[in-house]
Amino acid sequence: MRGVIELGSNILFLLLILACVLTLVLLFLASKRIQKEGLTVGDQSKQHHFKRSVEEVQRQQREEHAVASVSTDDLKSGDVAYSKLGFGRVIELGFDDAMNRLKSTLRVEELALLNDADVVSTLNKKDMPGCRMLTVYHGELAGRALEIEPSLGLLTSTITIRQDLSDDVHIEFSDPSLHPGLSSHPDLHEVVSSLKVKLLSALQAV
Repeated sequence: MRGVIELGSNILFLLLILACVLTLVLLFLASKRIQKEGLTVGDQSKQHHFKRSVEEVQRQQREEHAVASVSTDDLKSGDVAYSKLGFGRVIELGFDDAMNRLKSTLRVEELALLNDADVVSTLNKKDMPGCRMLTVYHGELAGRALEIEPSLGLLTSTITIRQDLSDDVHIEFSDPSLHPGLSSHPDLHEVVSSLKVKLLSALQAV
């Protein structure tokens, strides 16, 4: 009886050793296969990082291309003035004519008018030169921006058209790329660059 028990114990011990060896062999083979296919955790991380780097470069190239599509000839060697808030130019037209031309060029660039406020009437300043504030957006680009980041709201630009005391008419666009929520959403840069190009084109066409 004792011999049978010892034999059984030896067999069980051998089976445990065999199971351990088999497990090690399987782990070794699996590791070799993973390394062969380039699927190790480290490689996956490297591939993901490389993919993100490539995407960032491609996005930056698209953004630079979009901005570059506004030719230097169209900018008329400094005709557009840039500030910390946006860009604008002085228009050699009367206030009403400039307003009509602006609305026409906005339609050409498919920029829809969200709001049109008469600042003089709003503030009840009858002695104040003409001043209007328009809020515009591009339907397709605004929709894409919302898909990327719903909390951003409607992607818009505010346009101020004003007459100074010398009767010069200024048209000033707010720069959509300065939106504070864009820094944490690089996927929006291409959309905003496309909108900025349309705004610049509209401004130059007035």
